[in-house]
Amino acid sequence: MPNIEIASINAKKIDIAQDSFELTVRTGQGLEYDRWLFHEFLSKEDGIMIHIGNPEFKTADHDSVFGGMLIDWDYEPTEIAIPDFEDPNNGANQQFRFQFLPEFRDQIDQLLNIALTNSPVGKIYFLTDYQFGPDEANYERTFLISDLWEQHDSNGLSWNTLYELYGK
Repeated sequence: MPNIEIASINAKKIDIAQDSFELTVRTGQGLEYDRWLFHEFLSKEDGIMIHIGNPEFKTADHDSVFGGMLIDWDYEPTEIAIPDFEDPNNGANQQFRFQFLPEFRDQIDQLLNIALTNSPVGKIYFLTDYQFGPDEANYERTFLISDLWEQHDSNGLSWNTLYELYGK
């Protein structure tokens, strides 16, 4: 299942009322990132990470959240082949683009704007890490949150990509 995060660069604190969101929102001090794809890149930055996940995790006792139920899987339909444990690619390169389900779009937009407002340098990263996405990390400077949504609506967003955003 995909990890979906927003990093608010140099933010010291972000208060988010979980009850205001249908999806799950977890924040963590620092840019703690459990997956390998962007770990080295994020380790050079400071801020707060917002983890976005399925609604079912709102009441879960564990810290891990995944966002598979937020995704429109019909956008790029693919029959996923579960890899053999010995496969060095771990199933990568099977899906490349995605869109969010319409019912979660406004909530994700709200979280992007909260992260941007709380970044004293006015910079956020929006990133995904998905086992069946591209095996290489991708970095895109998008500039505006509205540009991210324009790309989302016209061509979809790319899995395993860190989007650098600076404004609304």
